[in-house]
Amino acid sequence: MEKKRPVGRPKGSKSAKKTEKTKTAVKNSRSRKVPQGDVIFALDIGTYSVVGVLARKTNGICEILDMQTAVHEKRCMADGQIEDIPAVAEDIVKVRTELEKRNSIQLSKACIAAAGRALKTVRASWEYKLEKDKLITDEVLKATEIDAVRRTCAQYTSSTQSSENEPAAFYCVGHSVVSLTLDGFKVTKPEGHRGEKLTTEIIAAFLPSYVVESLCAAVDEAKLEVASITLEPIASMNAVIPQELRLINLALCDIGAGTSDVAVSRDGSVVAYGMATTAGDEVTEAIMKELLVDFKTAEMIKTSESDEVTYTDVLLSEHTITRGKVLEIINPVSTELAKVIADEILKANITPPQAVFLVGGSSKLAGLAGLVSKELGIDESRVIIGRKELFRNIKASDELKLGAEHTTPVGIAVSSGEGVSYDFTTITVNGKRLRALDTNRITVFELLGLAKIKPEQLMASSGKPLTFTLSGEKITLRGKASSPAEIIVNGTSESINAVVTKGDEITIIPAQKGEDAVAKISDYVDIKTAKTFNITAFGEKFRAGISVSVNGKQVIADRRIHEGDDVEIKDLSTVNKVTEFLGIDNAEKVMLNGREANGLEQLKSNDIITYAKPFTEVSEVKPENSDTDSNTDSNSETAAGTTITVNGISTVFPLREDGKQPIFLDIATAFSDNPTELLSRASTITVNGKIARLDEEIYDGDVIIIE
Repeated sequence: MEKKRPVGRPKGSKSAKKTEKTKTAVKNSRSRKVPQGDVIFALDIGTYSVVGVLARKTNGICEILDMQTAVHEKRCMADGQIEDIPAVAEDIVKVRTELEKRNSIQLSKACIAAAGRALKTVRASWEYKLEKDKLITDEVLKATEIDAVRRTCAQYTSSTQSSENEPAAFYCVGHSVVSLTLDGFKVTKPEGHRGEKLTTEIIAAFLPSYVVESLCAAVDEAKLEVASITLEPIASMNAVIPQELRLINLALCDIGAGTSDVAVSRDGSVVAYGMATTAGDEVTEAIMKELLVDFKTAEMIKTSESDEVTYTDVLLSEHTITRGKVLEIINPVSTELAKVIADEILKANITPPQAVFLVGGSSKLAGLAGLVSKELGIDESRVIIGRKELFRNIKASDELKLGAEHTTPVGIAVSSGEGVSYDFTTITVNGKRLRALDTNRITVFELLGLAKIKPEQLMASSGKPLTFTLSGEKITLRGKASSPAEIIVNGTSESINAVVTKGDEITIIPAQKGEDAVAKISDYVDIKTAKTFNITAFGEKFRAGISVSVNGKQVIADRRIHEGDDVEIKDLSTVNKVTEFLGIDNAEKVMLNGREANGLEQLKSNDIITYAKPFTEVSEVKPENSDTDSNTDSNSETAAGTTITVNGISTVFPLREDGKQPIFLDIATAFSDNPTELLSRASTITVNGKIARLDEEIYDGDVIIIE
């Protein structure tokens, strides 16, 4: 049916046209999205689902504006750790899109929290000198707190890098101020006081970089900026146990699908954190195994509040199970979960706390509160399951059904802007984007752990020296100098303490150790031409040439000289070097192979060195049975003969009776009664360096060696 036009507005009138125009304008204004502004977009990226909360803070009250949940269609997370980043990013987009549509808002940044998988905590105290006459202000306290966090991060990073194993990079994702001491006295509110020394004790929580990086990567892929990050139990504490309740010894356990995270308060502070990877998924898996169903069906059976549930198993058979039977299946796992939670609480608190808050989706598991109280040995009334009424300083409409499962996202919203902001600044180091905790003073040194660069890589020593002995002389060669590390920030050389900011590009080139000193035999002698050979020097067999030995063993090939080696190079390659080695004055004339020697001449195999005047005066050698008169007058003329050198001795050997030149056999016979035995035992039998023949004729100047 056509709607009636208002009375007095005929069809086609100007008033009617104006009305239509106004309606269009209103419609367009509704479809137009406004910027995010001061609206907080809190994202709880859990193992089971992604929960998004829109909130706004006013005068200490956090108003929850809207909320949206997207259950993972497949198991893309395990123990709070993202395994399938695109799948999680897709669920984040679903949540963001629905919230944007309902609230006509353009969401651009999100606050997130990390589960405590592989959680590490560090407790540290830091002292600060104060100006005596000045009042302590909130700004002073905030500055000391930020500095305490920064110094604790640097200390923890340094300790992980000093381990022998390859360290994993860790992010600080939260902290609590445990105590403040002013001039030796504990104080809760130092503002307005004066003093000389303030000690800030904090407990800081660290998670491996891969845990945080995967969360941030999923947010990035969903086209959102990470505005801040905190630890899930810290967020939950801020929602349920605010500062004014922390004088009481309370424990909170946030039980999700993948992890159970613990936080403990006492004496006005959060004093401990803990975690366990046993949580709701173990219960779901017990149902899967018992009933032969997939994970999604098992979750449906676990969370159903009906007395009976009908389901289809993996064999396509339909069944109906009672609530009692479901509880019977999950009871052993629930008991084990309660024990794990109690153990984690006792580990963090030492003794049972005064009360326990169980929050998170899996805290609603039937009978869990009673099981936990039994394990802790406290009254069951002291263990409470989270619900809307427990949220402190929270305002929300009745339409928003807040429950235990919303503790973390609500807590993330509450934590936004509180205390030290855990904004992760993106900085590029050696081409890799890193997220560094922005404490308003990030230095290059603080980025080393995230970049997996050890501090010692920025310091290098010169190469090792090499010391050895060369022909009796001690030689020391120095190693080459090291190349210093280079730190370049946005194209400019900087120091390791340089402060960097968001978007900076840093190149860190590790220092290069100087090369060790190296020496080889060939550095001191041409090993390819070095060789030794036999000569005869002054009647004695002698090894001449160039020889190289290392540690007493002769070497014939080039090799590296090692620390402490004793290298001996013996050069007996010339006449002068031989005579010098033998201690003979070079001024004395010597003969080489029967002629006057040139001292610089290179020797060769079988050379013979003799004195210019033979040391054995032999004028004539006669064969045995010679009839020649041995008492011939010394002034008489020497009989005709052949001047030869035998084994370095110069002598005149007579011609044969028929006047012909003597042969080699004659020489051998003259020097031995048994020439056959002499020749058979000799290793060297040469005439002028060549193998001798028995019938070889001997002439003036011939050099004969029989050895």
